[in-house]
Formats: sequence, structure tokens, C-alpha cells
Amino acid sequence: MTRAAATPIEDAFDARARDLPPFREAAFEAFKRLGFPHRRIEGWRWSDFHGALREAAASPALLHEAAPPLADDLAGLKPIELRIINGRIDVQAYAFPEGVRFGVIDAVGSIPEIEANPIAALNIAMTKKALGIEIAAGVDFGQPILIRHINTGAGFSFAQSLLRVSEGARATLIETYEGEGAGFHSHLFHLVLKDGARLDRALIHETGPDAVLHSVFAPKIEARADFNQASLSMGSRLARHETHAHFVAAGAKADIASAALLSGERHSDFTSEVVLIGADCTTRQRHKGVARDHGRNVFQGKFRVERSAQKADARMNADALLLSDKAESNAKPELEIYADDVQCAHGSTAGALDPNAIFYMRQRGLGEEAARALLIEAFLSSVFENVAHPGIAQVFHHRVAKWLEGA
Repeated sequence: MTRAAATPIEDAFDARARDLPPFREAAFEAFKRLGFPHRRIEGWRWSDFHGALREAAASPALLHEAAPPLADDLAGLKPIELRIINGRIDVQAYAFPEGVRFGVIDAVGSIPEIEANPIAALNIAMTKKALGIEIAAGVDFGQPILIRHINTGAGFSFAQSLLRVSEGARATLIETYEGEGAGFHSHLFHLVLKDGARLDRALIHETGPDAVLHSVFAPKIEARADFNQASLSMGSRLARHETHAHFVAAGAKADIASAALLSGERHSDFTSEVVLIGADCTTRQRHKGVARDHGRNVFQGKFRVERSAQKADARMNADALLLSDKAESNAKPELEIYADDVQCAHGSTAGALDPNAIFYMRQRGLGEEAARALLIEAFLSSVFENVAHPGIAQVFHHRVAKWLEGA
């Protein structure tokens, strides 16, 4: 693997990495061997972090700034709000309900499933503390937990979160990426979903256009657990959201959906790897990308079905809608199957709005802009169809409508 020449920000990491404990030093050495990924590396060829960070500010982001007000539609959900501002964890003084614990804990030393990821290795080296959340066994926690990632100014920041949903528990998690900062932010999130548990996760990314963002969500899904994830990204200078899900026991289910709405020169990359180890597991994954102007939509999804994962049912589809000649979409769905009793499928499409459909709708009284907006909404509708919380589903639809107004 070719390593590109070091950037000023990488030199700054060298200076910061003195006197690290052994496990963090090992992670930093792994990052140094690889450097920031670039377009000559398979899996990163459409998301060149080395190029994006070549001129990045070689200093930490400000430790803390005041958080902007919470958006009205999210405030209406009455969530438990936790903040990570420029990498610093800000836990508000909530009276936490019985069976739910929050706190600042030591950051993880490693996550074997993503040990080859250079930015994850850098995060492990640079992050000392993490936001820890635990839902006790059997607790059905209906109040959404909201983690706001707020980034301001320039510079770099790192953060980690760990969530454990114990046996038979249920929880709803919302993550937002906000702020007009132009810096680089890395977040590493590890989830343990125990037997019979369920987590519904919603991710909303709407930072300013100059941010460089990398997030990794790594769920370990145990027997008969249920994981549902819906994501919406408006992109930024370079944004990559990764999901690395491991089904480690039988009978688990996952629904993973994502959408990107891109304008200007914004870039969004949804990359995922779903590893099925336990038998009789079910996965559905779908992605919808809409790009106009010079927007760039990237989707990379991989199902790896181990020999032990007999009777797996895994299906993936990625579709893109390009609204201008300069917009771009790149998709790479993959299957890697070692079991012999499975049902697996994948597909990908890209195209423009159907002029015949627009003509048909205009013949029935709609203006051209309204017709185009209606078709785009219809194209995106399947992404949010399995969002269990009606208020969160409305938040997604509100964000789509707001983007369409600007388009």
C-alpha cells in the first residue's frame, strides 16, 4: 500500500503523540505506516482524505464554544441531549432515568473489526476519554438519546462514544453533525447490542461546506437482536460515514438505510461492511443519493457471509439521481459469500429525472419545480419507511423538504 508524503497536520500528530501509553502508541504507529488514505487506495479512491487535509490547520480545534440552539423539530422530541463540542464531551446535568447510565469513561484501546482503518487507528491514538452510555437489561427506553457533534472554527478534533444495550432492552439514538467549522473531526462509536435487544439509530449530517468529517459506527449484534439505522447527509468538503456491523450470533436482524442530498461541491460517502457470522440472520440495506451542481455521491457496501452464517438473507441496493451534468455518483456494492445456503442480492442504478414523468405531471397542473420536487421525494421515500419513531421520521422529511426548497 502506497503511503503519500506527510502533510502538516500529520506532522502535528507526530508532535502530539509523545509519551503515549503502549496501546495508543501501537495505534499511532499503525496510522503512521498508512497515513491518511488517498485515491490510490482501493476503498478510498473516491474519498481522498490526504488531498482534502493537505492544507488543513495543524492545531487542535478550540476546546469549547457555546452550543447553538437545538433545532425546533429535534427539541420537540424532548430528547436527552449530550454534546461533543470540538471533540470535548459535554454531559448536561440530567436526572437520568432508572436503568440508564451516562458518563465520561476511558476511550477504547482497540476495535479488532476495524484495525486496518487508518483514521480509526489515529482516533484510538489521539482520544483519551469517551462518552459511555448503558441501557440496563429489559429497559424499554422510549425517550430519544441525542448526541450532537458540534464543530466550530478550524483545527482537528477526535471523539469516541460507547453504547451498550443490554439483554431485551430497547433504545432510540439520534446523532447530529452540526456547525460551520472548516476543521477535521473524527468520531469512533462502538455499540454492543445484546441478546434480544433493539436499537433504532438516526444520523443527520448538516455541517458547513468546508468541514472534513470521518465517522465510524461499529455495532456488534448478538442473538435475536434488532438494529435499525437511517442516515441523511447533506455532505461537506469531504464527509465519510462508515458502518461496520458484525452479526456474531443467530437470528439477528438489521435494516440499514442512507440518503445523501448534495449541492454545490459537497461530497458524501456512505461506506459499510456487514459481516454475518451467526446463522439465520437478515439484513436489508438501501441507499439513495441525489446530487446537483458539482455534488459527489459515494456508496460502498459489502456483505461478507461467513461459512457459519447458513440461511443468511442479505439484500442491498444503491440508487442515484443526478440533477446536473456535472454531478457525480460512484457506487460499489459487493458480496463475499462462503456459506452455501443463503439468499443474497445486490444492485445499483444511476440516472436523471424522467422527462416523461415531469411532462405527465405538468399536464395535470403542476409547475416544473413542483413536479421535480415530487419526483425526488418519491425517489427518497423508501429510505425512511422503516423509521419506527414517528417524530424522527418527520425530522427526516422536514430536512428533505428544506433541501428541496433550496434546490
